[in-house]
Amino acid sequence: MPTTVNDLIHSSMRLIGAIAAGETMETEELDDAFVSLNQMLASWNTEGASLVARKRLLVSVSGTNGPYTLPERPVKIESASVASGGIDSRLDIVDSAGWEATPEKQALSVYVQKLYCDYGYPSAVVYIAPAPRLAGQLEMWIYAVMTQFASLTTAIDLPPGYEAGLRWNLSVNLAPEYGRPIDQVVLANAQNFKASLAQLNSSNQMKSQTPVAPVGA
Repeated sequence: MPTTVNDLIHSSMRLIGAIAAGETMETEELDDAFVSLNQMLASWNTEGASLVARKRLLVSVSGTNGPYTLPERPVKIESASVASGGIDSRLDIVDSAGWEATPEKQALSVYVQKLYCDYGYPSAVVYIAPAPRLAGQLEMWIYAVMTQFASLTTAIDLPPGYEAGLRWNLSVNLAPEYGRPIDQVVLANAQNFKASLAQLNSSNQMKSQTPVAPVGA
């Protein structure tokens, strides 16, 4: 079962000893912690440690390799495919070097092979090659910046490391409000998790998955 925001807050409070196992927080305390969590997320977004969630994006494609503007800016594209003319082609996601090494980008084909994303801000665009001969649909599973949580009952489904990063860092943020000393182990874990998330979000272009032979080789 996905963890809820309520569960996450209680877990953070147990880390600093503000509540015992099985103990339930008062409504006002929960509301205050909820505000602190959303403030932390907003701060992370300005620091390059944006929290991400998995999302499915669909974009109509036809006759050109792009650019196709995405309806939402991804932090990273996890996987992609193009369905066109009854054929579903899984795409290799390449970086800028891999895209430049892709020959015959403007060629038309029912088989699409490559995808490159520029990760532009505020809008990202993608290019695909070869260009789809027939109208089709580009499907992508992305990691996207997560907005502030809507409520305490919101379910959160996060990539590996993110839930732990939230849990430990929220505990550090909450400790002063409850007069709790910040344990150095808790602080170190919080810093390490946050640094790992920032590193992930800064390297938002995947390397070429397969070498491309030079043209004429």
